[in-house]
Amino acid sequence: MAEIAQQPGANTGGIDEQKRQKLLELVRGRALARPTDLAEDEVMVWPSLVVVEAVCAVVFLAILTALSVLVNAPLLERANPNQTPNPSKAPWYFLNLQEMLLHMDAGLAGVIIPTLALGGIAAIPYIDRSPLGVGILGTSSKGRKIIALATVFTTVVLVGMVLLEEAIGRGTQFGMGSWLMDTQGAPAWVGSIVISSLIVLGAIFALVVMVKTIYRPTTRELIIALFTGFFITYWVLGFIGTSFRGPEQQLMMPWDLPLVHH
Repeated sequence: MAEIAQQPGANTGGIDEQKRQKLLELVRGRALARPTDLAEDEVMVWPSLVVVEAVCAVVFLAILTALSVLVNAPLLERANPNQTPNPSKAPWYFLNLQEMLLHMDAGLAGVIIPTLALGGIAAIPYIDRSPLGVGILGTSSKGRKIIALATVFTTVVLVGMVLLEEAIGRGTQFGMGSWLMDTQGAPAWVGSIVISSLIVLGAIFALVVMVKTIYRPTTRELIIALFTGFFITYWVLGFIGTSFRGPEQQLMMPWDLPLVHH
């Protein structure tokens, strides 16, 4: 018991003078001085964020300036309400949707598919709640390989389907669906909705099966594959609509596109 009674006194005597003064200031209600050790642990946020953003802004401005100097963008004549431009194209950020309108039903391309895609993106935080790997591209080396595979697969499928529908559907609306309606007597809804839906679902299913077979992915890595497919689809279709669609929305090479739309 004597040893236990003496132990608090020994601990009290071990408190250095600086800690004793801080405790006294706290009891008296005075403001505590800022600890120097916390100030030494702080780091600037500029190197990790603001500098990167500034560099990106400078690079973007340089590229925009170079394009402005090298590429001529003359103003066209005054708009004529009685004459629609040919081709009539949506803004670049909607050209992917306009490209899909050439291959499937308007409601499917303009409402159902975008709604399901955006809904799936919004559901990602509720499906994958793990904090591991946050802020790392692809989460892991396997994730980055999955991104590369999904990018190549999606690009090949999209370009191949556009070329195939151009050949079979002869550039008409609904592509292969038009071929079924014209030659096989299929109903219009089969060509415009069913065939297009089967193609989209089949491509997604093939991507999932390929990723699962090759990489045995986790839930997050599978989501990364699907999101990469969506991302690449957005840009590839937009690029095709911007650079490869001419008058009457015909598929042609960029250097064959007319400089002035009539």
